[in-house]
Amino acid sequence: MFKHKRPIFFHLLTLFLVVTVAGVTFPAPAQSFQNSAPVLLNFDKTLVGQGVWKGTVSGGVTGNLRTELTSLQVAGPIWLVGFNWIIDAGEYSFTARLNGTLNTLTGQVVMNGTVVEGWLFGAQVHEEGQLVDPNTLRFQGTIQVMPATSN
Repeated sequence: MFKHKRPIFFHLLTLFLVVTVAGVTFPAPAQSFQNSAPVLLNFDKTLVGQGVWKGTVSGGVTGNLRTELTSLQVAGPIWLVGFNWIIDAGEYSFTARLNGTLNTLTGQVVMNGTVVEGWLFGAQVHEEGQLVDPNTLRFQGTIQVMPATSN
């Protein structure tokens, strides 16, 4: 069990209470990727502002990461969250819209969603993360991107 239950909850509650959710629009999607091999990425990100984290991805592609909180529903220690994951990796850049849960007692995050713009458009995405520093709200974990297959 994560040792700093109260600080995690306090830091996250403070952050999420000041976040405002705005509508987001995306440009037309890029052409879909036809290969069906999953792409595995590792990520490391830290809070930089209201509802915004920045960091890096490595593995299947290497680049910069920006995540933006788009929704929050507090349900006891398990919070329902929505995020846009923006991967800036040159020709492999994409944006995914993910929804899932944040366990404020353990710091574990699990989210699922879809690539809504760019490389691998339409692919399913699964994210698993862990809070590794409650003072800076730094998270590390993995993102698995499963491209849509064509018939």
